[in-house]
Amino acid sequence: MSLSSSHEAAASRPRGPASLDELRAVYPFLYPLKVSWGDMDALRHVNNVVYFQYLEDARIGVMESLEIFPRLFHEGTGMVVADARCRYRAPVIYPDTLQIGIRAEITGSDRFLLHYALFSVTQQRVAAEAETLTVCIDPDTGRKTDIPEWFRERLQGIA
Repeated sequence: MSLSSSHEAAASRPRGPASLDELRAVYPFLYPLKVSWGDMDALRHVNNVVYFQYLEDARIGVMESLEIFPRLFHEGTGMVVADARCRYRAPVIYPDTLQIGIRAEITGSDRFLLHYALFSVTQQRVAAEAETLTVCIDPDTGRKTDIPEWFRERLQGIA
């Protein structure tokens, strides 16, 4: 498949939830985030790299809400993002608020995916969809370690 045909195929795919109610039905955790003026670039829309900061803010927010942080660190387990992807669907412009929907998928003994939909309240549509693959590690050795059982149970709550 050529690059242009893969872009055409992506453009014809459904664009995720079309309302906040639909977003809530698919993503069990919502994280609200106000877009800042400084998030925009010279083309007057949110710069593509800023979305990864939004994902980090939402990821930390869900971990705090599920009371995973700071317990995980106190018990000696760390986490690293091994892969991050974002598909941009519509430009976001200040002022706007994003409702970032998040759901988890445990994909191995030591790793999980977080799926995100960044819903623009102003546009009433998904502006971006993303995934992060996170791996649990032993911070002293830097080697992979299993997800603690209590952590796994909490992630199941947003699966």
